[in-house]
Amino acid sequence: MLLRALFILSSATTPTFALPVGTTNQNATLGSTVHIINIPDISSQACNTKQPSQELKNTHKALRDNPHLHPRTTQQIQVNVYSHFVTTFDQAYHYPPNVRKNLIGKQIDALNAAYQSANIAFAPKTTSYTVRDDWATDANSTNMKNSLRQGGYADLNIYFQTNLSSAPYRYSPASTLLGYCTLPTNMTYPNGHGGLTEFPPYDYATDGCNVLAASMPQSPVKVYGYDLGKTAVHEVGHWFGLLHTFQDNTCDPSDPGDFMNDTPQESISTSGCPTGKNSCPNRAGYDPINNYMDYSTDECYTQFTPDQQARMISMYNLYRQNE
Repeated sequence: MLLRALFILSSATTPTFALPVGTTNQNATLGSTVHIINIPDISSQACNTKQPSQELKNTHKALRDNPHLHPRTTQQIQVNVYSHFVTTFDQAYHYPPNVRKNLIGKQIDALNAAYQSANIAFAPKTTSYTVRDDWATDANSTNMKNSLRQGGYADLNIYFQTNLSSAPYRYSPASTLLGYCTLPTNMTYPNGHGGLTEFPPYDYATDGCNVLAASMPQSPVKVYGYDLGKTAVHEVGHWFGLLHTFQDNTCDPSDPGDFMNDTPQESISTSGCPTGKNSCPNRAGYDPINNYMDYSTDECYTQFTPDQQARMISMYNLYRQNE
């Protein structure tokens, strides 16, 4: 086993050194000469966000059927963002401090531009930097988040990982992930005295978004078609509670899909940026290929619908605000 050093740099600490757990030559499989990642069918593993809980579906249904409960408002919310840049040893040379600073700044700009119409703003707080193979590949995600996460449940933690992948955590077309994020859930429980008590921070330490670093704007290593920072926009939509526009992959008129009244029903996720895609020809409207919650390429993404914008504010207020 090849032992390598672990470096953790943050705006608040000086470097610390330790030995990584389970690090071998085989952990980092993206060669140091690779600068363009061309994944022909990345749409099949673009987003690894889990399916919504029944609780979340019930909340969506209630908000859809009773819009007066959470009407559209001009309320603006500001979300604190804690960024964590995590790289493998063989990729670290691509990302010196000035590059990381630029990447995170450009990514926050992309988030603010996309969410401005929803009256949502993102305020960068602190940034951490870690060189550790099993964290950068996501082979040890829970340990990573328990170690790095900052803030409360209302605060967004984004982990930008150079080799983000699914099991067996080898950076290849078969396992590469663009990202995934946690959907919101209740963080309080009855305390037996007629009130509610918040779960301790450890219970929501895994909350946040994991994003492939190559999808960030101006990254020195790029994912072809997914390099304008829109992956983070998509994943943060999940953090606010939004579902995929092709949720349940069906044209069945009785299926609620993403619980939005203004996103046409879609049975197949979008790949690329096609014209006139209509996966449910017997349902009203063409597929929402320009919607951030589809699987289109970055150049295709342009919008959240009014219902999605209002729903994100409602979900944040219900689940995350003041938590």
